[in-house]
Amino acid sequence: MENSINAGLSENELERLADRLEATADPEALTLEGVDGLFCALIASPRTVMPNEYLPVIFGPEESAFADIDDAQATMSLLMRYWNSIIADLERESIHLPFVFDAAAGELPGREWAEGFLAGTRLARDGWKELFDSEREGHLFMIPLMAGEVDPNWPTEPVTPELEEDVLHSMSVGFLRSYQHFAPARRQGAMANHDRGAPPATRFSADPYIRPEPKVGRNDPCPCGSGRKFKKCCGSADDTPLH
Repeated sequence: MENSINAGLSENELERLADRLEATADPEALTLEGVDGLFCALIASPRTVMPNEYLPVIFGPEESAFADIDDAQATMSLLMRYWNSIIADLERESIHLPFVFDAAAGELPGREWAEGFLAGTRLARDGWKELFDSEREGHLFMIPLMAGEVDPNWPTEPVTPELEEDVLHSMSVGFLRSYQHFAPARRQGAMANHDRGAPPATRFSADPYIRPEPKVGRNDPCPCGSGRKFKKCCGSADDTPLH
């Protein structure tokens, strides 16, 4: 894996989360690289996207998110802390470097990150099309280009270390600019939620996640934050997608 160790998780925890994601049978499921891109887009977005909306993107639409209650608790804890660590990077370093795996020879790293990021923009919807249109020649445009949605034959030139660095730099700057661009809308949304008396935890906070005790039961609220009972959400015994 490239990139520095994510501040919110130890190296062992990162490996455990990566292994948990890789173990998902659905071919549409995301790797840790894809989850990093997805979370970056959702964190930047003006509209709050709840876990019950994006978990089917992470684990695939044809599979229940978790095997059992213990799996739900452990996996959501890692995912929530990973989300929080991206926010912490932005607050501490004013930038978050994409978490990407080493690429095969002759390929550019970061394609799965870019695909995850675009999946997040499609979930959030509001404002993203206009922003991509306005940034067509800017750093943000590198993300759909890297995802293969602009020119599937790009790049046509040999992959060099310099090109790899330019791509990762552009994607990280594109994320940062979108995060800054939507900041007023996020604040407005947070104020509207507060005025309506909506629960404050519509986004993960920068505080570390602490698993509640005792463990969640099947009739308790699902750890994903949907507000539904665990047995009716991620603990469902069938394969109904979580929408």
